[in-house]
Amino acid sequence: MVSKVSFGAVSRHWHSVFNAFLDHKRRSSRNPVPLLLILSSEESIIYSLQTKSKVSEIEFPKSCTWRCYGSCYDWLVTVDERLIITLSNPFKKVSSISLPHFDVLSIVNYRYQIVKVVLSDDPLLHPDDYLVVIIYNPHNRLAILKSGQKYWTHIETGEVGFTDVIFHKSLVYAIGQWNSFGFIDVSGLRSGETSWSPKFKLLVPDNRYTRSYLVESSMGNLYCIQRSVRNYDLLNSRGMIYFEGPRCINDPEVLSEVGTPCFTKRFRVFKLVLDDENGELLEKKEVNHMDGDIVFVGNNGTLAVSALDFPEGQPDSIYFTDDNFTDEVQYEPFGPQDNGIFHLKHINFEKYYQFKSSDKDHPPYIWILAPDHFKLTLSN
Repeated sequence: MVSKVSFGAVSRHWHSVFNAFLDHKRRSSRNPVPLLLILSSEESIIYSLQTKSKVSEIEFPKSCTWRCYGSCYDWLVTVDERLIITLSNPFKKVSSISLPHFDVLSIVNYRYQIVKVVLSDDPLLHPDDYLVVIIYNPHNRLAILKSGQKYWTHIETGEVGFTDVIFHKSLVYAIGQWNSFGFIDVSGLRSGETSWSPKFKLLVPDNRYTRSYLVESSMGNLYCIQRSVRNYDLLNSRGMIYFEGPRCINDPEVLSEVGTPCFTKRFRVFKLVLDDENGELLEKKEVNHMDGDIVFVGNNGTLAVSALDFPEGQPDSIYFTDDNFTDEVQYEPFGPQDNGIFHLKHINFEKYYQFKSSDKDHPPYIWILAPDHFKLTLSN
């Protein structure tokens, strides 16, 4: 059988047909353009990148004004002082979903115990068959739950901690704080096997990079995005202990000495070529493109949108929010300042939203998907 790539190389006519096929496939991506969610106890704001303006007000659950632990599809995730994790949908008149008690969390500083929450499917469309994967502190561990279960399953990964997870084909891939990479086969959990025992298979060992994300492009390819943050060298040269990410200082003496928050200085992207039969990593190569997509990273499920669906953006660019912190002390001195756009091909930055001094006391910004029927109604 002739491959699609060979088919596209036969002639100019077939090449144009092939490109039209690719455009149609990219346009069939399940992801609309995300909205920027800026939560506050006074006034929560949704900002549209397409209209470059605020969207009409939406009523959010009170717990969301304290902090959301990310979003997936059009659901927000919160945790309360009872350590109950809740899924809420601000766009639809549906009841919130309370997940089983997560007893490994500490009630002290509980708002910073969850790192990320990712769903396999929309709970409204698949109420009896969706999975929830959580990255939680301490040490950025993994836990997984199938809808209807009463208890979380904690994944044994040794000393490896994680910064992002993704459902890709029949597996859950996870990438670690220092770029460790592996997967969990969840087919047994999906089929309801009572004897299912989670096994994490490490494919790439620790190679000490700051923070990484996983994203599936509109063409179905898997990419690893690595985020590097400045000020590490300064802190290391003075023999100081630091934390990874933009909020890398939590010692008041260090804070006064350095005097500025940490900011992202570079992104690098790697294409991950996988074996379709067993999920093994065949090749990892650095690239300066992501199938022409625009990617959104932060404290939410990482998203890829075709540039054909977002003409206001530029292909192969990364929109990022300030998400790399572990506790209140690290976060509050500066607020969510580390936000912007990184262009892979030109290796440069620009802004999509101007941080305001009043935002310093706000929870971290996050990206959220609105349902297809949601209309962008501009606020006054």
